[in-house]
Amino acid sequence: MYTVYLGCYTHQNASQDGENSQGIYLLKIDENGILKDRQLASVVTSPSYFYLTKDRSKLFAVTEAPDEKGKILCYAVGDQGELTLLSERIAAGGGLCHVMMDPEEKYLVVTCYGDATIQSYPVENGQITPMFSLRHHMGSGPVLERQEAAHTHSVTMTPDGEYAVVCDLGTDMLNVYTIGEESGKLHRARKLNFACPPGCGPRHMVFSPNGKFAYVACELSSEILVLSYDREEGFELISKVSTLSPEYGVNHNYPAAIRITKDGRFIYLSNRGEDTIAIFKADPETGNIALQMSASTRGWYPRDFILTKDEKFLIAANQLSDNLVIYERDLRTGLLSLTDEKPMPQKPIVLEELA
Repeated sequence: MYTVYLGCYTHQNASQDGENSQGIYLLKIDENGILKDRQLASVVTSPSYFYLTKDRSKLFAVTEAPDEKGKILCYAVGDQGELTLLSERIAAGGGLCHVMMDPEEKYLVVTCYGDATIQSYPVENGQITPMFSLRHHMGSGPVLERQEAAHTHSVTMTPDGEYAVVCDLGTDMLNVYTIGEESGKLHRARKLNFACPPGCGPRHMVFSPNGKFAYVACELSSEILVLSYDREEGFELISKVSTLSPEYGVNHNYPAAIRITKDGRFIYLSNRGEDTIAIFKADPETGNIALQMSASTRGWYPRDFILTKDEKFLIAANQLSDNLVIYERDLRTGLLSLTDEKPMPQKPIVLEELA
């Protein structure tokens, strides 16, 4: 049985359109990819992203709601996946859109999209202590309606654990930091910063397992940037690859989540607009990728999806059609076959597996 957490925006509830969401839900999915149970795990306003600790004992969540300060919450995870709140802290600035931890899991690092900040918080025995460090991004980009200012969207650690890379959608930048081992202070590593193509809007990224390549999901240009990576020299652009299928004729599309398999052979990306999961075959030696297939998500606006830890299933949440879809994954070809589809509480937007 697979145990999965689902987070839903609560500030966008519209009671006439379906079941109102209340926060975080616990899903149970069987070995055939069929959803068997759904229970409310925690009542919380608009959780937007999760981080599960390596030992699976704690789940961190951040919140994102208009006109409210963002919150960071730490839950203890029970034997059956039940959640018990250990601590919470109001963050600096507005809603938060991403959370991760350093490799030693001593510090939380969160991003605030609206305020264009990256913030670090020491964690001690499940207690989130006061913010220690904050860095503010400035600048803009050529897409005026989305890039009027900097917008920090996500933080990803390099495979060697040395650097934290921030995707800034508003300035088309990958900004690189180190995290102080003793304090959690965020130090800029400007020599490794990378300027993405103007107007592309970097949102999320993943690294290849061998650490040689990075793949950046660009929300505004519907592309994946394929980059080489070296810890001394930084990033270099190899290619730009469209996330859309050739027959897709609508211009409005916004890539969201991106995942890579443990062997580095397949990359998956969610397209909001085309409403698909794009499946790419990757060459672990050259980093090059090629689109294999675009699988319909049978709904609207797939904001997030995950691969189960055994990589047998892909689970996607459609934000605007309030449904969850589950696919079995062919481990040899990477292609997807639908196993289940279920309605969810309104505005499902984030997933995490407890494995």
